[in-house]
Amino acid sequence: MLNIDIVIAGIRITFWTDHQSDIDLLAEIFLYHIEKRSNRFNSEKQHDVIIASSKEKLGLPENRPLVWSGYINANTPIQWYNSVDAPENIITIGDDILIRHIPQRKLTICYLSESNALFLKSHRPRLNNYIFFLIHSILPMYGKYCIHASCVAKEEHAYLFLGKSGEGKTTISAILGGIGFEYMGDDLVFISKDEKEGVMVEAFLSKAKLFNAKFETKDSIDVIKDNHFNYCYRKELGAILKLQRMYGGKKSILMPASQAEVFVWLMNSGNNIKIQYNQQKWMDICEKASSIPAHTLMFADKEYFDPVIFDTVLL
Repeated sequence: MLNIDIVIAGIRITFWTDHQSDIDLLAEIFLYHIEKRSNRFNSEKQHDVIIASSKEKLGLPENRPLVWSGYINANTPIQWYNSVDAPENIITIGDDILIRHIPQRKLTICYLSESNALFLKSHRPRLNNYIFFLIHSILPMYGKYCIHASCVAKEEHAYLFLGKSGEGKTTISAILGGIGFEYMGDDLVFISKDEKEGVMVEAFLSKAKLFNAKFETKDSIDVIKDNHFNYCYRKELGAILKLQRMYGGKKSILMPASQAEVFVWLMNSGNNIKIQYNQQKWMDICEKASSIPAHTLMFADKEYFDPVIFDTVLL
């Protein structure tokens, strides 16, 4: 079998597959997270996740309490078995994916069902459909919670930009990356608590989707390479900004936000709380992050945007 190792938010994930096309696609998606062989983590101290194809039929768990069931889209059911303090937790996604998490061993194994089909082609879950959901689902098992946000860093602190699609998360991170901020992602990042109870932000570096006005489409661009951005993987959270598009004006406006507002922002920016591993830990992180300085940024025309507006925000 072929394999590729990546590191996201400090967690090593090893993919095993029989298909070179999978390796090529994963290498493109996780370009900035591929683990160099010469820098391997000490496996005795590092959490490990294994994702592998399985040609054996995946049987549903027997005699295990069902914690939650729902859908990740209109047609794909997800079921969580056992409580978070059980010796082993099991998650099934559709009929094709089974995740076993063994907390005491700090090990997660994800089986992707693969079966032979007509004309020598295999039936298996489509990589593009499941890979990001697996990352979202597995990393919270290690206290790393995914949120929909862009992020940049300056000196010792990270600055999160929350907002719905189209509000300017990618745009603002590209603007700041161009004036010397360290780039940490344009769509997804991970937040967690460190041993000192500080809120940490960890990057997910991938191609950014930028709007192409000529064709009115979004193109995937490697903004780090194309724009020679500096980037980093981990910084302490310094401030949170909620983006809201303001049309018809040139000057962006910054307004302070309350802790209650920030808590709601963060909860809405994470996965559905019902499918968060250890929901209380997720809520504790959101509550802690809510005490960090936060603002709403009424984001006007990017052509006239003046970064000096952040002088009162950045630490």
